[in-house]
Amino acid sequence: MDSRRQPAGLSGEQTRKKRMRITFSCTNCRHSKQKCNRETPCMTCVLRGKQDSCSYGDAIPGRSHKAVEGSYVDAFSKAPDFSVQEYQSAKEETWSPDLACFGYSNVNVHNSLGIVKKLENLELGSSPRPSQKQRNVTLCQPAYDIYKSVLKQLPCSACVRDLVEVFFDEVNWQYTILDRNHFTVKLEEYYHQPTSPLYQAERTFPSERLIFSALLFQVLVCALQFLPAGHSESLHTFCIKGIVVDGDGPSDDPTMRLLGLLPKNVINLDYIAAQILRTAWLKNRGLIAEAWHVLAQATINAQEIGLHRDDGKLYASDAESACVELWDIVLRRRLMVNLFLWDSQMGMVLGKPLNFKANDYTIVPPTDCEIPRNRTSTAPFERSEYEKPNTFTVRLLEYHVHKHLPQIRELELEGPYPRDYSKVERLHQGALEFIATIPAVFRFDNPDTSFDEDCPMLASQREFFCATIWLFILLLHRPYIFSISKSRTEIMKAAIHMLDAQQRFFESLSPHHYKMFTLAYLTVEPCVSMLAVLIAFPHENARLVPEAFKCIRESLFRLNTIRNTNKVAGQGADVIQNLLLRAEKNRPSPVLTSKSSSPRSDAHSSELFVTPSSHGAASFYPVAEQQQPQQPQQQPALFCGNTSFGDMPDWSTPFQQTSSTAPPATSGYAFDATPFRPVADLTYNDLAIAQPFPIAEDNFNGGPGPGSGSGRAVNEVPQQFRGDFGEGSFWSFVNRGST
Repeated sequence: MDSRRQPAGLSGEQTRKKRMRITFSCTNCRHSKQKCNRETPCMTCVLRGKQDSCSYGDAIPGRSHKAVEGSYVDAFSKAPDFSVQEYQSAKEETWSPDLACFGYSNVNVHNSLGIVKKLENLELGSSPRPSQKQRNVTLCQPAYDIYKSVLKQLPCSACVRDLVEVFFDEVNWQYTILDRNHFTVKLEEYYHQPTSPLYQAERTFPSERLIFSALLFQVLVCALQFLPAGHSESLHTFCIKGIVVDGDGPSDDPTMRLLGLLPKNVINLDYIAAQILRTAWLKNRGLIAEAWHVLAQATINAQEIGLHRDDGKLYASDAESACVELWDIVLRRRLMVNLFLWDSQMGMVLGKPLNFKANDYTIVPPTDCEIPRNRTSTAPFERSEYEKPNTFTVRLLEYHVHKHLPQIRELELEGPYPRDYSKVERLHQGALEFIATIPAVFRFDNPDTSFDEDCPMLASQREFFCATIWLFILLLHRPYIFSISKSRTEIMKAAIHMLDAQQRFFESLSPHHYKMFTLAYLTVEPCVSMLAVLIAFPHENARLVPEAFKCIRESLFRLNTIRNTNKVAGQGADVIQNLLLRAEKNRPSPVLTSKSSSPRSDAHSSELFVTPSSHGAASFYPVAEQQQPQQPQQQPALFCGNTSFGDMPDWSTPFQQTSSTAPPATSGYAFDATPFRPVADLTYNDLAIAQPFPIAEDNFNGGPGPGSGSGRAVNEVPQQFRGDFGEGSFWSFVNRGST
């Protein structure tokens, strides 16, 4: 017993002894607590401009096994029969099985594959690094035959370059899915690096080449979709014959045929960009359901490659590689912002589930800068507010507001009677404060147009941006359109702002842009929302009614103008016209006031519109509006035989006093299970009328005043709506009220 007992002095000495810690980082990184890659000089010092003072003077000699290992690499590299790259690649080979083939995600660190990777990193003494190796894809004979037949449809290089210029001039400014300089460099590499004959013999090709081929085909078909008038004369007819898509249904286009040949473990940014471009292409053709399916698949693929997990780490070993990695991060973040905006906006407008769940993704806004052709000599640097914007600047501004769309979806799930209406107020006030701080170049009122000449599509981007910001406010209040009067007022104001912006947007475009889906849905959504308020509650918002009718008639004229080239526009025009007939017949006698006849040029400065000034944001509820005498509640004449609207409670005041309330049992509210989504009903539920109205442009001159365009409202008879909508929907109540 005593022989196994340790001496007291020795035991105390071991207890007090502190383990000596080995120093790995340079002096600069250790003092600033930055990550050091243990090179001389290290990458952190190079990026911070302190490479001259980077030293390991106080480090213990032979400080790490990695340093000793590195010396062996240097020694072996001097031998003529050994390659450093071969040694390093051999070191990166691991003993673990390929668990990804069992369906494990490569970005989840908590599954079996992630645990095995952690054990490998501990064994090798290295940190995880994303794979930069280009993978080759071996095609079977049938797949190889498909690949050859698709590439034969690729136009000549002259036509390809011409169409690429058309794409970036006429299409890409709408969403900036691709960067012009980056794509142009990759296109030149694509033509100057043909596939090796050895690869062709073995039917093995680099995966990046196949993916870029698919992306290139999608760029070409998007360019043909918005080809300016007369530009087709400069193209070879036999060249573009294979990529011209006719008909109304989805086609087996070259992009999908090429992407279908690839396994899922080779997905990259070009793969996802091709899917987003295909989504836009399908939407512009009126194939909304197909577009949503492609977008959902793109979000799944983005999550598979970890696009929603942004750590911003650099793994480069020299300054040039670090600059390239920084620009790659900018491209990744741009694509992620675009994907989030597409998913959240389509999900909210169409009533579809959002694929990016809250607290399950990390989005870091990219640096607002122009991406150069040579990415090895400079690093990303934020542009100032007074410098020329790039095409992606407006998407960044749009993201700062629309990143709150998931919060609107959470409020929407509570139904037409929210538990806490103050959440709606805070989101609304935040949007108004953002509008007050918009840079002068994109300001809604009196913008700075000094860059419009250098940026031809900047004026169109500005008006499109204006419409999308007011769309956020409209979507915020849309769930309460039949339950809260103050939300109906804000819907009217936001819709008028949207339609004003859409009118200016339409005037800035050329006829070959009339296929844009945004011209339809950013007009149908506010028009139908305002008409629903005007029909169901004709005695509310009397001061906004003349301006509302004027904007609706102008919108109807626009939709009828483009209905031959825009499928959704024609369907939306018929629905709006049918609702307008009902609203005109249900319209109360106008009250002659000086404000009701104010010109359109004074609309934004009128007190009817809550628009923040350049010095601050206005309050959510204007004082002038709160002091108005309440008009007696009257049941609409259109619904005199239907008690659902007449018995509907108005809960505007109780929501300001209580945090949790429930609708009365005798309210007769019939829209709880059927949210009001006009564009979704139009595109998914086949909302239409029995017989389209005849086109007569003289009835839609869009002139100011309540009487303009009213000839059709007097002579035409409203029709019944048809479609796959429920009995408790707004459309069923309109049909019942008109019988």
